[in-house]
Amino acid sequence: MNKELKYLYLADSYDLVVGHPFELFYRGIIRLFDPYKYYIHVECPKGMPFRRYYTFTPTIQDLGSYSLTLTLYDDDHNIVEQASTILNVWDSKVTLDKKLNVLCFGDSLTYNGVWVSEGFRLLNENNNYELTDKFNYIGNCKITVDEKELGYEGYGGWTWKSYVTNEVATPKSNIWVEAKNHKITDEYQHSIWLNNNLEWILETIEENRLKFKRGEKNTNILPTVLSTFSLKNDPAIIIESTGYSFESKNPFWDNNQEKIDFKKYAKEFGCDDVDLVYILLTWNGLYKPFNDEFSHHLDYAKIIIEELQQSFPNAHISLLGIPLCSVTGGIAYSYGASGPYSDTFGEVTTAFNYNRALEDFVKNYQNVSYTDVKSMFDTEYNMPYVEKNVNARSNIKEMIGVNGVHPSMDGYLQIGDVYYRTLIKDLHNLKK
Repeated sequence: MNKELKYLYLADSYDLVVGHPFELFYRGIIRLFDPYKYYIHVECPKGMPFRRYYTFTPTIQDLGSYSLTLTLYDDDHNIVEQASTILNVWDSKVTLDKKLNVLCFGDSLTYNGVWVSEGFRLLNENNNYELTDKFNYIGNCKITVDEKELGYEGYGGWTWKSYVTNEVATPKSNIWVEAKNHKITDEYQHSIWLNNNLEWILETIEENRLKFKRGEKNTNILPTVLSTFSLKNDPAIIIESTGYSFESKNPFWDNNQEKIDFKKYAKEFGCDDVDLVYILLTWNGLYKPFNDEFSHHLDYAKIIIEELQQSFPNAHISLLGIPLCSVTGGIAYSYGASGPYSDTFGEVTTAFNYNRALEDFVKNYQNVSYTDVKSMFDTEYNMPYVEKNVNARSNIKEMIGVNGVHPSMDGYLQIGDVYYRTLIKDLHNLKK
């Protein structure tokens, strides 16, 4: 990777699959507030470059590797920057000699299990459903696809540290609130609510329950939570709850050893070994704009990777990078004009830097790889939005984002596309 580059952040390589559309979005490659301010020229033996993205849907005749070079030109035809990467095309057909145990875990981007299930669904569909019984996805969270139940671990608000420690009843503990038949929709995600004069930030929305993170000055280990929550900006909007509980404990934690134990965790699901691990962490804790120092995450990532490798020496571990935040107003909608996460381009820059730090981090290990989700995620259109008047005196509508970092369903499915291509690559490499 070209570290000396100022604007271009292409990953070292990208994985493509026969018959599956591959899209490389310039917004996730060019670290500029306006990535279209320069002319974007793409050179590659295959594919087509459009205004916002490059795309290539390979056929079986395209198996192999191709160099792609992206160049930024100014209006005087001067080269601003140039970077290159490799596109690796894999066959969609896979054969397996044994059953594979798979572990996927992450934060709120994994909570609903969509990227896990969509990646497996694509694999299954494109292999004529012959691989259904060749996979065992383990985990306490469950989702069903093609009549097969997949396990995984995904918890809103969690970070690398959350999966290393067992901090449940702490000044930062999240709570689940029982609220049957509530009317809260996704546009309220990250809104601030008051309960017993304490601030709670809505993190996760389910049909009959809601998860809240701590707000400002809400640091009591066991705060008193009353039955009524009111929206801070509109107290007439309320949530009536019938009870609450603290966040579930770290599923990897062993109380006897007082540390994480992946071997013991796997045995709880009837496994002596894990073959493939996929981790998507973390937008949580990236609150500092323009940040380029991530030891508060990577110190814990190091513990997890090394514990996984000690428990499962032959496992392949893939770190999925985080997608970019909303650039169409979702940051403003969720976080306002001050405080953590309120700086849109500051957070875009931090996300670029964090992803590059992940790609550098994996190079310290054998059998650990990085997948650059952000460049294959269309943050301009696959984040939640509403149509809103362009101004108070006009009925003309424009698209305004209503969530800072959580995708729309199309966005979750697009992450599933990325996972599918990574899974295909890993399965082929297992045969080598």
